[in-house]
Amino acid sequence: MYRTILLLLPFLFLFSACTWVKPTQEGQKVNVLELQDPALQSCRKLGSVTSMVKHKIGPFNRSGEKVNLELTAIAQDEAAEMGGDTIAAEGPVEEGRRTFSIYDCRPQ
Repeated sequence: MYRTILLLLPFLFLFSACTWVKPTQEGQKVNVLELQDPALQSCRKLGSVTSMVKHKIGPFNRSGEKVNLELTAIAQDEAAEMGGDTIAAEGPVEEGRRTFSIYDCRPQ
């Protein structure tokens, strides 16, 4: 039993470092800005989206950087679907969740 667990541990660590979510082609075109960025003042807010991913695999926490990348990719895809071209995080990552504001910053 313990031997099996010891053999599986390296795979758990390997998978916990993987990024599983990739933005679509449309999502890759969506800019990511800080909420305080002055460029957002000339943008029209379209709404918000809350992204969620697994932040733990069993008792192991996934890399915070990987979790944030996946949350951002999901928000970029949602922004593209809503007709937005820019997102900005409204707050920090909390237990695999993060809320983003979606903006249209194209000249009117």
